[in-house]
Amino acid sequence: MAMEQAVGASQEISYVMPKSIFVKANKAFEKSTIIAYNDDCFVLRNRTRTPEVPYGEYFCTWTQLVVMRDGRNCCRMVCSSEAEFVDGRRPMVARQIESGIRRGTTEYFLLFGQTVCRHA
Repeated sequence: MAMEQAVGASQEISYVMPKSIFVKANKAFEKSTIIAYNDDCFVLRNRTRTPEVPYGEYFCTWTQLVVMRDGRNCCRMVCSSEAEFVDGRRPMVARQIESGIRRGTTEYFLLFGQTVCRHA
């Protein structure tokens, strides 16, 4: 597939999130879209829904992963995440939701970076 054709490509998957201290094992639904892809970088944006967790029907999680060339045989990864609340209304537990999102996505991004370093 040519680089230009990759931009806009998306994939939808579902998987089981393991239980944690705060929630039982639950199903997640994720849509990943390639936002940019060229010789110097690629950008992947994900929208994840977890309707089985408490208040899960009221929010989704957006994550973005940017990998940029940073010299010869070197790259830099920039990651971000944010909660989007349905109808813009924030439930009383919004801070706890955002804290859980930060914890979970930080763990994911660290594992992703370690995997890239190990197999690059």
